[in-house]
Amino acid sequence: MTNEELSARLKAFALMLKYGHDLFGAGDFMDAAALAVNNSRQLLNFRTATLLELAGGKACVIAQYGLAEANPHSQLAVRQCRFAESLQLADEPQTVTRENGLPDELAEHDAVYCCVKLRPPANLEETDFTFIWLLEYEKSVPPYVPNTVKLLAASVSEALYYQRLCKSRFRRIKRHVKKRWIWGVVLAALAGAMFVRVPENVTAEFTLKAPEITSAYAWFDGLIAKCLVQDGETVKRGDVVAEYDTEQLAYRLSGAWSALREVEAELALEQQNAFTDETRLGQVRLLEARRDTAKVAVEEAQWYLEHSEIAAPAEGIVALADDRAELLAGKAVRTGDKLFEIFGGNGMVAEIPVDEREASVLSQHFRVTLFLHTAPETAIPAEILEISHYPELTEQKTYCYKVRVKLQNAPAGLRYGMRGVARLSGGRVPIGYRLFKSSVLYFRGM
Repeated sequence: MTNEELSARLKAFALMLKYGHDLFGAGDFMDAAALAVNNSRQLLNFRTATLLELAGGKACVIAQYGLAEANPHSQLAVRQCRFAESLQLADEPQTVTRENGLPDELAEHDAVYCCVKLRPPANLEETDFTFIWLLEYEKSVPPYVPNTVKLLAASVSEALYYQRLCKSRFRRIKRHVKKRWIWGVVLAALAGAMFVRVPENVTAEFTLKAPEITSAYAWFDGLIAKCLVQDGETVKRGDVVAEYDTEQLAYRLSGAWSALREVEAELALEQQNAFTDETRLGQVRLLEARRDTAKVAVEEAQWYLEHSEIAAPAEGIVALADDRAELLAGKAVRTGDKLFEIFGGNGMVAEIPVDEREASVLSQHFRVTLFLHTAPETAIPAEILEISHYPELTEQKTYCYKVRVKLQNAPAGLRYGMRGVARLSGGRVPIGYRLFKSSVLYFRGM
C-alpha cells in the first residue's frame, strides 16, 4: 500500500468520523436524515440518494439528496417506496439492476441502485421500523462503494436510531415536564389570584326625583271641568289646580234643599195638629226622621261643592298625570285617581333600585357615585339618605331594594326624571368570592 493510498484511506476514515459526529449533533431527526443523505456524496459519489423508513410493510421517504425537505408525494418518491416495500434485504449492501429486479421506471438513464439496510445498534431493543438507504449510480456501482457504505452505514445507523428514539423520547419527556411546570405555575397563579381582594362594585340605573313628592287624588267620581295650571308650573299651597263640573252638583244641592223645606213644612203642620190630637205624635216622629235625612243630603251636596276645587297640597312644581292640562280637562275620573303631583323641597334625590342578588354591597359601608346618561363623563357624588328594609317588586318583575341618595355638588341644568347609572362601591372582597357568587346565581337562574 503506497503512502498516497494510506493517506486517502485515513482521510476517508476521518470524514466518516466527522460525518457521524455531525449526525449525532443534529438538531432533530429530520435534520440528521438530511445530513446523512447530502453529506455522504463526497465519500460515495452517487448520482442521487434517498433515505426511507419501512414500518408495517409500508415505506415512507424521509430525506432526498439535494432537497432541504423531502417530498414524499413526488413521482420518484412513490416509485422508490414501492420498490423498497418489495425488497428482501440482508445485512450486506445489495446491488440491484434492471436484470435482477430493478423496476423499469427506476432503471431509466442506465440507473443502478445500491440498497443498504441500516441495522439498529446491538444494545437497542427491537424496533418496529427499519431504515433503508437507496444509492443511485449510473451504469454500475463503483467497486469501493459496498465496503465504504458498509462502514459508513454503521455510524449513520447509530446516529439515526439515536435521533429517532432516544433523543426524541428525551425531548418529549422534557417537553412534557416543561409543560407540566408551566401549567403548574399558571394554576398556582390562578389560585393565588382568587385571594386577591378587589372592591365590590354594583351598578344600577337611577332616576332623579324631588326630595318631597306630594300627590293629589280625585275626591269623588265626576267630570273635571277645567285645569287651571300647566304641567311644570310652580304653585303655592292652596292654589286651585283643577275644578270639577259643578252644574250637576248644584242641581243635587238645590233638590236636597227643596226636599228639606218640604219635610220641614209638613213637620210644622203636624206639630200644630199634635197639640189637639195626640194620635199625630207618631207622624211627627216620622217627619222628624225624614227631616234629618234631608239635612244629611244637603250637607253631602254642600261637601261635594266645597271639594269641587282641587287645590295644591304643597308648594312646588306641578306634574300632571296626563302631562297636559288639555288632557285633564273634560276627563271623567273615579275616586282615588291620581290627578297630579307636587315636586317640592330643595335639591334633588336619586332613587336606585338594587337587585336583591347584588344586595350584599348594602350590608356594609358603601359609597354611591352617579353618572347621568346626558353627561357620562361627570361623576356626581351622593349622600345616602335611606335604604328600604325589604325588597319591592319592580316593573321589570325583579325584587329590588330602594336606595335614596341626595346629590352633592350637582351640576346645573338638571331636570326631574333624568336617568343614569349609579355605581355602588363597597368593601374589598376576594375575586374567588365574586366569581363563585356570580356562577351560583347564574346557574340558579337557569
